[in-house]
Amino acid sequence: MEQAQKPTPKAGTLSVMATDKADIAEAKASFSDLYRQHASRVYYYLYARVRSVAEAEDLTSQTFITALENYYKLKDPAKFVPWVFSIARNKANDHYRERYRHPVERFDEDLQVNHELSSSTLQMERMIELERLISALKPVEQEYLRLRLVADLPFAQIADILKQPENRIKKSYYRLLERLQAQVE
Repeated sequence: MEQAQKPTPKAGTLSVMATDKADIAEAKASFSDLYRQHASRVYYYLYARVRSVAEAEDLTSQTFITALENYYKLKDPAKFVPWVFSIARNKANDHYRERYRHPVERFDEDLQVNHELSSSTLQMERMIELERLISALKPVEQEYLRLRLVADLPFAQIADILKQPENRIKKSYYRLLERLQAQVE
């Protein structure tokens, strides 16, 4: 009777079939490195979406728990960043769906204007106007700004996350910046 050979996991991926302690330790170390490299960018992206420190922290941890649980499914480790930001984006969308299903009234300390950011009234007014303009943008345009400016992702990764051609993302992003600049001036 023939024994079936176990498939060997690809280097750098966490596999459900990894039973060797060395393989598991290597996979954990690999994911741990990825977490350290990208957790703060994911957090800032989520904070820009939800505007609450506690909710952004919760969503960041949920994002990386989901990523860890599904890391073995990632076929190309080079695609980790767009993959984890897609998870974060989905977590934020789920958060809003749940929030609108069960609305909760609360005070939002995070929306108070930070007076240390600008000393002059003119600068404060411009910042408030810019925030108003950004909040009036289409959701996809807000997403361009969050992914590019807050998460500091390159256009290729943004294209992977939004599943759009990179050239369309670039063109839309730069047109959006020009439009915002013209409206602010």
